[in-house]
Amino acid sequence: MLCNTVSHYPHGIDEIIFFQDNNLEKMDIINEYNKKILQEEFTAASEYINKQDGIYGYFADFFNAIENRIFHLQEHLLSKPAKKQPFIYTEDSKAEPDATKNMLWI
Repeated sequence: MLCNTVSHYPHGIDEIIFFQDNNLEKMDIINEYNKKILQEEFTAASEYINKQDGIYGYFADFFNAIENRIFHLQEHLLSKPAKKQPFIYTEDSKAEPDATKNMLWI
């Protein structure tokens, strides 16, 4: 399974990652992948599974795609200007500002 790990947000829409169950014909591939993981051959396991077609699962490329999408969303949100706080809480009634100043009433 090869996911596109590049995120185009906010300049474009990222493609949807589809998942489905693996069938019994792919069981040997999944078993080989799991064997490499158990032997702590993580790079070899990732390279092996990326060469396969029609295999679905929570592999490194899937997690990298999710991480990149979250990163770009955070980067976009942090670049936006701060919103004005519409509510002010104070215990001192003398310090309360005019509640209607700079407010738009519909």
